[in-house]
Amino acid sequence: MWPEQPALLGAHRTWTWAELDAEVDRAAAVLSEAGVGPGDALGVMMSKRPEVVVAFFACARIGAIHVPVNFKLHPEQVADQFRTAGVRAVVVDHELEGLLKHLLPLLPDPRRIFYVDGPGRHGEGVWDATSPGWTGHHVAKATDVVYYNYTSGSTGRPKGALTTHRQINANAVATADGLGFQTNDVYLGMFSVFAHPHELFHRSVLVGGAFVVAETLNPRVAAELIARYRISWTMGVPSFYEMLLDFRDAHGGDYSSLRVLEAGGAYVSSETLERMESAFGARFLPVWGSTETTGVGLGMLADGPRRPGSTGKPIPGYKIRVVREDGSEALAGEVGELWVRGPAVVEGYVNQPEETAQQFQGGWYQTRDLVRVDADGFVFFTGRHSEMLKIGGIRVFPLEIEQVIAQHPDVRNVVVVRAEERLRGEIARAIVQTVPESKLDIRKLQAYCRDRMANYKVPRIVEFWADIPKLPNGKIDKKAVVATAENPSRDDRRDPGEGSAAPGGAQGDRG
Repeated sequence: MWPEQPALLGAHRTWTWAELDAEVDRAAAVLSEAGVGPGDALGVMMSKRPEVVVAFFACARIGAIHVPVNFKLHPEQVADQFRTAGVRAVVVDHELEGLLKHLLPLLPDPRRIFYVDGPGRHGEGVWDATSPGWTGHHVAKATDVVYYNYTSGSTGRPKGALTTHRQINANAVATADGLGFQTNDVYLGMFSVFAHPHELFHRSVLVGGAFVVAETLNPRVAAELIARYRISWTMGVPSFYEMLLDFRDAHGGDYSSLRVLEAGGAYVSSETLERMESAFGARFLPVWGSTETTGVGLGMLADGPRRPGSTGKPIPGYKIRVVREDGSEALAGEVGELWVRGPAVVEGYVNQPEETAQQFQGGWYQTRDLVRVDADGFVFFTGRHSEMLKIGGIRVFPLEIEQVIAQHPDVRNVVVVRAEERLRGEIARAIVQTVPESKLDIRKLQAYCRDRMANYKVPRIVEFWADIPKLPNGKIDKKAVVATAENPSRDDRRDPGEGSAAPGGAQGDRG
């Protein structure tokens, strides 16, 4: 490690590794003096700001457990997170003080609250950057839990994965080695601070590179940061890259430093991949990972061959199985459930034994994702167990329809959900967000689909929405989509343009 080299790059300040280490020491001292110690859960309620990184390492230094709080949830859901995690102290910024008031009754006495950006309220403590460094001593074990990494809740109640030092380190080593992350890379992680917060910085810490933390991130800010800090590696969802490309086309910018555009959380078509690489002159890298795998577990390996439509292969240290419904091993090309294991895979969830038993077996994490693996080991995702449709008695996975529609040049986002018809039973319903100025309508899209898939798979209902709701990590919020689609009166997202479904009335062409 080079103490005077840049480590953390913020909007208003740059920290060297030595300065970051000293900041972590001071934060550790404040927490320790207030009685936060080994095994205590520290709720971290902050937007994406440098103090998140400091809080993470301060917890690791004193043996406490970092609990990233999804402050965008309903207060009752946040309270549930506090209860299951057993939060005993909180670090918060002033913008979230209103939410904190709902949570105060859940904190044990004496209340330990630390404000990162101003004087303490309610007489509690202050995150004091001028305090002396920590003088204590804590030796962490590789198997110690360092934070509860919460799932997004896209398929149910958020669950806190028990994530250890060993698992974070194993994932950092695997991604740096398998994907080609280097010491001179400047990294911009575009996920939220409560969805895999360690992915903002863990690779850079391993190799001694620099990482950028931006409190606000939109295409304009991303373009400015890329040019200002000569960012070489970004990580985000495909839809954000689409918006960045639109911004580049409209406003220009300097993207010459970019080397890798890492994309996860959604399917990436071959056309999108080629378009991004041509526009930005960088390698577009589809990946797959989950909370339970402590980050990326599959990807197109550095300098390795590619396979159109595939997410890649397991990166070093990860092993996979494809399992039939009867528990037997699927053959090459056969669809089954993806199981994953390795040193970075967690062992379960905090205070949720039933969910742990349902998804972990003999060291294997049962993802509920359905995939097929070709003869060369490339993985192709086909859907999820819970989302499978049965159309005319035939199993259909929404993802296979989404992948076709996503390849249409006018489509920015698409999600396919279940709908019911009195005569047909289950049918496919496509919710589509188009690019600006698109003239795509229902009949054109259905004709496009008929040319590329069996007729029974073509969505009988097509709706065009001005926006599709997303989770904080950038993934499409399917629960919100389904709720809105089933309750049109709640919907404020539909675009009543040509070919779109009428809210609360006709659902479009049913074929």
